[in-house]
Amino acid sequence: MSARGSSGACEGEGCGGPRLAGCDIHRCEGRCCYDGVYLMQGEEPFLRELVARVPRLAAHLPREFIVDGWWEGQMLGRKTATRPQEYHAPDFPAHFTRTRCVFSDAVGFCELEKLARSRGQHPWTFKPAMCWMFPLQGEEDDPEPPPMTVEEDPYRTERYPGYSAFVPCGMHQPQGRPWREALAGEIDYLARAARIPLLGTPGHTVAELLGPETEEEV
Repeated sequence: MSARGSSGACEGEGCGGPRLAGCDIHRCEGRCCYDGVYLMQGEEPFLRELVARVPRLAAHLPREFIVDGWWEGQMLGRKTATRPQEYHAPDFPAHFTRTRCVFSDAVGFCELEKLARSRGQHPWTFKPAMCWMFPLQGEEDDPEPPPMTVEEDPYRTERYPGYSAFVPCGMHQPQGRPWREALAGEIDYLARAARIPLLGTPGHTVAELLGPETEEEV
């Protein structure tokens, strides 16, 4: 078994698995957000209330910013909507649609994360769990690493080549850092969560997170 400290960093033998290079938004153009993100229970009402209280968020969004998510003919749940996006990277996966989450800005940065940073809060305060956890593959105290090969990609099907192994932050890169070290922040944030998702859980309501500010001040 691998050992890790409170930071989630790998310490000692058993620290194998994929190595990750981290996020470079200017290289990948936020392609991990190309299909939006599926929401966990409690996250949709949280986001709707947040958008209603924060006009600068609403200004960037279409009226229907949360929609039904369909995958290979089946409705999997509710997810953030997407809008058309032109990608310029020559290695953009051919099986990805040229779209991006409506909560992304023109560069690929997340408006939800930008809101939190502007208020001096943790960057992931307002982000859905599946956003900040990626590319971790589990929801337990000791999460699973991203796949090392395309064949191991958990999103791979007969008609879909894969997802994690096709985005720079999730693919194995020999020159990168051990995955536990590269994802120490995500692992630590997950370990401190009472339960997943964080949004909408007791102590994390929109009103509590935004504080006493009025809608115009947020």
